[in-house]
Amino acid sequence: MTDSEPFPLRFFAALIIPMSDTILNEQVASHQTAGTKHHTPFEITKEIEKQADQRIKHYPQDRKRSAVLPLLHIVQSEFGFISPEAIEWVAGKLEVEPIKIEEVVTFYPGLRQHAPGKHHIRVCRTLSCAMGGSYELMDKLCELAGIDRSEATHHNPIAVSPCGTWSVEFSECLASCGTAPVCLVNNDFHEDLPAGKASDLLANYK
Repeated sequence: MTDSEPFPLRFFAALIIPMSDTILNEQVASHQTAGTKHHTPFEITKEIEKQADQRIKHYPQDRKRSAVLPLLHIVQSEFGFISPEAIEWVAGKLEVEPIKIEEVVTFYPGLRQHAPGKHHIRVCRTLSCAMGGSYELMDKLCELAGIDRSEATHHNPIAVSPCGTWSVEFSECLASCGTAPVCLVNNDFHEDLPAGKASDLLANYK
């Protein structure tokens, strides 16, 4: 290579490609929580591939990226959350850049980027539930489960108990204003749940 020759792109490729695995591993580690041990490690099975291919077939070949939400729901249902590895896999299935999938994951609060606990509790915080005591319910759940929500953010709203058994996050309207406050534990719906019932709720999910 002479002084006037453009810097060869292959040099940059040699730097970038080996780093990509390192960066991915760091990202995966950053998404682990105490709840990770309660979820299946990310590994795509033939059944998951089959489900994904079936969803993709619902869209024209040149619009296959429209299957992004169905595929993300498959991943979250199977593994509990959407890891960086899962984003890479969905991107590969839909033949788009991973950033396109990450944009969707970070936009929708229902798509989890970090491992929840074995039992994930979503407490409604919209007006009727807030007036009915949902904030007090959240405080009591955290107190009983030893959960610290001080570092919860918009992009990482989940807080996990040290044992990994429970996790919590606030949810928008769960469509049962007349029975406030309400929450979801995994996919189980609970109504009329004041803070005084928090202990009984946790006792049912261990």
